[in-house]
Amino acid sequence: MRHTSRLLTAGSLALLLALAGCHKEDDRRVDGPAERAGKELDQATEKAAVHLEKAREDFQQAARETGRELDQAAEKAGENLNKAAEVVGEKLERAGEKVQASAEAARQEDEAKGKPK
Repeated sequence: MRHTSRLLTAGSLALLLALAGCHKEDDRRVDGPAERAGKELDQATEKAAVHLEKAREDFQQAARETGRELDQAAEKAGENLNKAAEVVGEKLERAGEKVQASAEAARQEDEAKGKPK
């Protein structure tokens, strides 16, 4: 009986070793909570990197579009400013002409009355 139990134990051990040899090292390893959390963190990091890259590209595109719009607005504002400056210049020129005409009329009136210049 002892001999049989030893054979049975040795046979069981041999069977366990044989079964253990059929599996790869990675197959026997069971991921614990830390490994799962690490994998999930890696996946989340990869997804976040993709989203951040997309957001960066979108931001750069929006910045280019905003820059173009600002350039166009500045150009239009410059054109309007030039037009306004021309109008003001013309009005000042007319006002100057009126002042000169008024001064000339006053001199002529003074001369007509006999007052010295």
